[in-house]
Amino acid sequence: MRIDKPFVVLCALVMAATLYTYFGATVEPVPLAKPLDTFPQVVGPFTRVDVQTFSDEVVKNAGMDDYLMWQYRDAQGYTLGLYIGYYRDQVEGGIIHSPKHCMPGSGWEPSQMQEITVPAAGGQEHTISRMVMQKGAEKQIAHYWFQGRGRVVANEYLDRGMMIWDSIARRRSDGALVRVTGPGNDVEQDSHKQMELIGALLPLISDFLPQ
Repeated sequence: MRIDKPFVVLCALVMAATLYTYFGATVEPVPLAKPLDTFPQVVGPFTRVDVQTFSDEVVKNAGMDDYLMWQYRDAQGYTLGLYIGYYRDQVEGGIIHSPKHCMPGSGWEPSQMQEITVPAAGGQEHTISRMVMQKGAEKQIAHYWFQGRGRVVANEYLDRGMMIWDSIARRRSDGALVRVTGPGNDVEQDSHKQMELIGALLPLISDFLPQ
């Protein structure tokens, strides 16, 4: 008998959603290991130069329990934005949204998407997402990933699946979205600049998120 793959995927998603609906109500909120406002002001060759905030309405709609939105600059004057949004538990109405879906709403249209590997401590590697966006003639690059419960994940669907599993097996659904943004007119050079910040960021963020 021939198995209809889309049907199997649909059934798996329905089952996962049912399990999450049932067990998601029993997850325990998990606080940060350290408050984000104590995050280092110097990260690699970059130093914090500005602190930005969202309106109360945006925070309420996004559902995060804590966040930072800072700008960093290196000695050559190159500026990058860092956003970390933390959720103590992800339940209906308060789930991490992928930049792939929310950033186009602000007028930026993705022109290129890919997953890349970033060296990590101990000879390991992490996979994160790179998105090149365009608004008119202006380009911007965003690197982002989902981090929490001891994992770094590039793909939002994989992260959602792991969250559902952890909701059942560990009674936890805490997690964070980490995003670095900056200019993108020279993709190779601008990506290299972001990698300088990201390489120094990854081990630092692990100290702030519960494992």
